[in-house]
Amino acid sequence: MKDFEKWNSTFHNNESYRTEHGERGYQVFQSVDDPNEVVVLFEWDENKDPRAFFESEEMREIMTEAGLTGPPDITVLELVDQKSAQQPSA
Repeated sequence: MKDFEKWNSTFHNNESYRTEHGERGYQVFQSVDDPNEVVVLFEWDENKDPRAFFESEEMREIMTEAGLTGPPDITVLELVDQKSAQQPSA
C-alpha cells in the first residue's frame, strides 16, 4: 500500500460491509520498519468464505480505493492452540 492513513480510513469506513459478509472481528498489525506494510488477522464466520469475499469485484474496487498496489495475500487459518499473555499478579 502507498499510504497507511488512507488505507486505515477506507478499512474502517467499510467495516459494516465486511461484517455483513462474515467478518466477526479483526486485529491490525503494522510493520515497525515500514508503516505502509500491514497484516490483518480476521475472525470470519465459519459458514462464509473469506476468499470469495476478498476476490469479489466490489472488494477489489474498495482495495484499489484504499491504495493497495496489488492483491493481498490471503491465507485461511484454523486455530489449533492458543496462550494469552499472563497479567502480573498484584
